[in-house]
Amino acid sequence: MKQYFFILLLILSNSLHAQKTNTIYPASGVLKTVEIEISGNPTWQKVISLGKDGLLLFIKKDITKAVIVKFDTELRKVWENEVLLDVERKPTAYFLDNQKVTFLFSESQGMYYQLFSFDLKDGKAENKGFELREFFQDQSYVAFKDRILIAGMNEKGGTFYDFDFKTNEGQFTSADLNGKAQIQFINYNQKTHIIESLWSIKEPGYTNEKKKKGEFIKNAYVVYAKYDTLGKLISKSAIQSNAGNFPLTAQLTKVDSLVSIVTGVYQSNNGVKGIYFSKLEHDKTIFTKFYDYRKLLKGIEALTDEQLKKVSSTYTFLPTQTTFTENQIAFGGSFYQPTYQVVSVDNPDYVGYNFSLNYSNQRNRTKQVLAGYNYQNAFTAIFDLDGNLLKQQKIDLKQTSSDIDEVVAINKQNSVAYCVKGNLVVSKPKGYAEPDVYKLSSENDDPKNSQYIAKYRNVRNWYENYFIADGSRIKFEVIKEMSAPKEKPSRRKRGQQQIPETNVKKIIYISKILSSEF
Repeated sequence: MKQYFFILLLILSNSLHAQKTNTIYPASGVLKTVEIEISGNPTWQKVISLGKDGLLLFIKKDITKAVIVKFDTELRKVWENEVLLDVERKPTAYFLDNQKVTFLFSESQGMYYQLFSFDLKDGKAENKGFELREFFQDQSYVAFKDRILIAGMNEKGGTFYDFDFKTNEGQFTSADLNGKAQIQFINYNQKTHIIESLWSIKEPGYTNEKKKKGEFIKNAYVVYAKYDTLGKLISKSAIQSNAGNFPLTAQLTKVDSLVSIVTGVYQSNNGVKGIYFSKLEHDKTIFTKFYDYRKLLKGIEALTDEQLKKVSSTYTFLPTQTTFTENQIAFGGSFYQPTYQVVSVDNPDYVGYNFSLNYSNQRNRTKQVLAGYNYQNAFTAIFDLDGNLLKQQKIDLKQTSSDIDEVVAINKQNSVAYCVKGNLVVSKPKGYAEPDVYKLSSENDDPKNSQYIAKYRNVRNWYENYFIADGSRIKFEVIKEMSAPKEKPSRRKRGQQQIPETNVKKIIYISKILSSEF
C-alpha cells in the first residue's frame, strides 16, 4: 500500500474543502486545493514558495524518512522524492538558487552536519556531511557547487565557517562583527558574486569588567554587510539606536539597485517594543523611524499601557514577508507566546522504601512541558518610501496552536489574509466589502477532537496577488481486525472479540487563493 498519495480537487461551491461562507467576487477565492496523505508519524513540514516557478513541500514523515514534493502554480505535482533522513529536528535553514534547493541539518549540538540538495528540475537528491568540533552557533548559510559558507557566531563574535567538500576541509573567517551576533538575512547574488547580509548585534557590558561578571547588554543595533564568496568583508553600515530605541531584528526589501528598506523590531530603554523603518542608499543608512506597537495595534479595542508592556515583554513577534509595489512597503506579523503545562511522569530514580535509611522517594514526579503557543494579536501596515505610516490593520486572533504558525500575509495588492480559529479570512484592500471566509471542513470545532478536523494553519504571499495556505488534520484508518480474548465476567462465558489495528495518517491541505481588488 502506498504511504502517501495526492488528490487534486477543483474547489466547487458545494465542496467541503475550502468551503466559503459568503459570496465571492468573480476571479477571486480559493482556486484549487490539494490533499497529501502521509502515513507514519510526521513531525514537521515546510512549504517553500518558488514564486512563479511553483512551490515545494518538505515533510519529515517518520523517524528515518522525509518526502519532498514540487508543485507548479496550478498545484499540479511536478515531481516527488523520498529520502532517508535520520535527523529529528527541523533544518537549521534552507538556501535556494536557480538550479537547486538545499537544507542544512545539524545534530549533537552542531557537531555533525548534513546538507541535502534537491535539483529543482527533477528532484534528484544528493547528501553531503561533515563534522565540526569547535564551538560555533550555526544560524544560516550560502551553498555553492562544492562548498558551503555557514554564518553564525563563536566566542569572538560574528563568524563564517567555510567548508570545502572536495578537500574535506573547513576554516573560520571573521565577519568583522563584535558582540553577540545573530544573522537576520543572507542572500547570494549569482551575477555580482556578492553576499548581502543583515546581522543583529548585542554588545555586552559587565558590572565587574575585570572579572567579566554581572553581564548586561550595553548596546544593540543592526548591521548591513556585504561579503565576497569566502566571507571577507567588503562593506558594512550600522543601523544604530536612536533616542533610546534599539533595533533588534531585521529583514531586507530591495527597492532598486541603489535603495533598500530594512524593517524589524526595536526595543526602547523603558522596555516598550515596536517596529522601525530604515532606508539605505548606496549601502548607507539615510534615516530610521520608530513606531511602537500601540500605533500599529490601533483598533476598536485599544491597548492599555499594561497590555502594551505585556506584548513587549512576554510575546514574540513573527514577521510576514515584506511586499513592495507602487512606492509602498507593506508588511506585518503576529504575536505568539509559548504556554506550558505540568504533567506527571515516572521517576527513573524510584527505588521504593529504603529500610536502612527509613526513606522512600516518590514513584512519580512532575515536570513542565510545552503545551503549545498562544496567539493574541496581529497587524499589517503600509508605509511610503519615506517611512510614513499610511495605513494599519489590527487583527484579533485569540487562539492557540501546537506549532509556530505563519498566520498573516499581505500581497502586492495589499489584500490581507489570515488564519483564525481554523478559518482563512481574506480582506479586500479597498475595505468596501466584508472579508471572505473559507473553511477546510464544515464540522464544528471541538477541543476534544480538534486535531481530527481539517483547519487552515498557515498563509503566505505566493506570487503576484496569490496566497498559498496550508492546513492539516489527523486520520485513523483500520488496517485489519485482530483477535483478542474477551474479559470473563463468569466462567460460563468464553469467547473472542475483534480489536481493530489502526494506522495513523496526517492529511495536509494546500490551497491557492486569489484576492480580488474590491
